[in-house]
Amino acid sequence: MNKAVNEIRLFLFTCSGEDNYILKRCNANIQTRFALIGFFVLLIFTGCFFSATFFIISLFDGAKWVSLPMGIIWGAVIVNMYLLLLHTISPAIIPLSSKRKKNKYSNDNSDLNQNSNKFLTLSMNLRIGFMMLLAVIIAQPLNVFMFSSSIKSNIEKHKISERIKLYSLTNKQLIKEELTNQKEFNDKITTRLNLAETRLITSHLNIIKSKIATDSLFVINATKKLTEFNKIDEKFSLNDKEEEKKAKILNELESLLNNELISDENFITNINSIAIQGSLKKDFDDFKTNLTILVNDKIKNYNSLNILLNKSNFYIKTIQILFAESLFSWLLTLSVCAIFLLPIYFKYKVRSVCSLVFKTKEKNEAEIIKLREELINTTNFRWLENKIKSINISNIRTSDYYFQRMLIEHKIILEEYDHTKKVFKKNLTIKISLFNKASLERLNPLLEKLKQYNVQKYNEISGSIFKEYVDEEMIKYEYWLDCPFRTKMRAITKISNDEKGLLDFLYNQNTEINN
Repeated sequence: MNKAVNEIRLFLFTCSGEDNYILKRCNANIQTRFALIGFFVLLIFTGCFFSATFFIISLFDGAKWVSLPMGIIWGAVIVNMYLLLLHTISPAIIPLSSKRKKNKYSNDNSDLNQNSNKFLTLSMNLRIGFMMLLAVIIAQPLNVFMFSSSIKSNIEKHKISERIKLYSLTNKQLIKEELTNQKEFNDKITTRLNLAETRLITSHLNIIKSKIATDSLFVINATKKLTEFNKIDEKFSLNDKEEEKKAKILNELESLLNNELISDENFITNINSIAIQGSLKKDFDDFKTNLTILVNDKIKNYNSLNILLNKSNFYIKTIQILFAESLFSWLLTLSVCAIFLLPIYFKYKVRSVCSLVFKTKEKNEAEIIKLREELINTTNFRWLENKIKSINISNIRTSDYYFQRMLIEHKIILEEYDHTKKVFKKNLTIKISLFNKASLERLNPLLEKLKQYNVQKYNEISGSIFKEYVDEEMIKYEYWLDCPFRTKMRAITKISNDEKGLLDFLYNQNTEINN
């Protein structure tokens, strides 16, 4: 049991983005705080996975083989971004010149500058704002999956309004063609028939006139009521009176649509019973055929729209309705935002807890206390460098996580820098030696010629040359007092041309080197 708990704890440490080796050396309180951060990060990954999975399932109509890998990828991307944000909240582990400049003009030398730094800076606000945006986006597929069944009736009402809206838009041109065909046929009746024949034909055309008038009236009434419905629907929240009015308009729109569909079906059935004889028989048959085609096109448009609307899940509209009408949707969204924000706050506060534990709950040696103070605010880099190189870090037992991390990383950097300098020194010395050898090989023939003519001059010049080309050990010159961190340059000493200036230069330089 203890082994399983320990493995879970180490896994949570890894999820928090911190060093397991150091955290295992801290006390239970510090470990619990970092494990809590890791738990929230794991919770964020789980939420992102399910959010992306549900969204892809809705997008690709239940394609689970696509949704699962996409959920894992999305969760990994968000968690990596989140861990990067958490990393930026940690105090500066390695000295930075910008931090040193700020501390130089600050009278507050607080621990790790943790308490003096403001949490809600502009940079932090921007990062938190970005994470909040991600949290809101991630919460919506979860809202739709969990609460969409509670607003099915609202979605059906929305489908009705969309069906009428699209039906009106797509059939408006067809109804205009009906009116145009009717006008053309009426013109033929007026110009080619007498009054008695006109009255006789007109009596046979009442069904057609009634149908075209019904279609025109449908477009006018539907457009008017849709405009009124949209004005109410655009409001974020509605009172009881507005809800009643909205439901009434929707019922009227549904009734208009049903009547129009019944009218189309009845017209197709009854139009074949209409026939006229005489000179306009062919024109009437053409008119009737065109009218039948237009009405059939309207019916086909409606069926196509109906299929399209039934396939659509109205994802965005579902989210809008949930926010407008479901309290649980708000609670879930706020919970996801809280899950994203809490680790940021915990990560910021844990630095103060580490400092408090070191100062009040641990009895450390004076040398360790001084080492920690020098790491935070270096005043004597030579002492700090020698101490870090000589100290055995495994012998230091403290629950100050950031102190241990600073110490380990400083030691690694200093050792690697010393190794780099040794390699640099060795390579440069070899190159200088090779250069000296090559130069002497080029000069020797010339010196031999000089020796034949003037031995005295040869001895003088060759002595000077061999003295110049002597192999020597090359040492890298340091421009900085705290190499390799390079936050403080050596002071440029101005020497006055007198005895006092020379003595000041010699003694000040020696003092600087000792420090």
